[in-house]
Amino acid sequence: MSRKTIAAWLLCQAWFALTASAQDQPAAKESARFSHTGLKAFVGTTSFEMIAERGLKAGEGGSLGLGYGFTERFSLWLNLFGSKHAPEESEEATFEFSGLELTLQQKFETNAPFQPYGKLGFGIYGLDDTTSPEALVGAGLSVGLGVDFFFSRHLGIGAEVVYKKLDYFQRSLTTPEGELLTNLSPLLNGDTVGFMLTFTVQ
Repeated sequence: MSRKTIAAWLLCQAWFALTASAQDQPAAKESARFSHTGLKAFVGTTSFEMIAERGLKAGEGGSLGLGYGFTERFSLWLNLFGSKHAPEESEEATFEFSGLELTLQQKFETNAPFQPYGKLGFGIYGLDDTTSPEALVGAGLSVGLGVDFFFSRHLGIGAEVVYKKLDYFQRSLTTPEGELLTNLSPLLNGDTVGFMLTFTVQ
């Protein structure tokens, strides 16, 4: 089963869970079945497609996240991710897309095993040409929609679709004398769409 098929199935389950929760308000008054507050973490696989004209193929990579739930529904996450991309016209060069993000997550359902959520965050991003000393540095917003399935109080798996609205504002050039930074004008569009599968401990 492909990752896109798994994502579609999980997102459908999220919709059913969200609809059921809206129709069953008394259930929200029950004691929490799952651990949502306090420290939590996830590890995941990622896939990103550059929707801006960067001339790169879709690439895959990994992601790590450390979070803290301060209520049953709201958590802050610090996410680190990276993926590798080949140019459309060549397989020899490799570009690395990476980022560090701080995101706020809101869960729409907290008592059912299927727990849909939304995310909004800000990040710093880089696009590095591994065959040259040049790299791009950027910043922007990240918006995500996903669903977790918790098969125990503390363990779950999930799928997330994310859109990153970002611009590269600086070019970095590594030389024998050190790193040279050049501001870009105009800014370079770096918008991407991504998909992630996660394993969460909370």
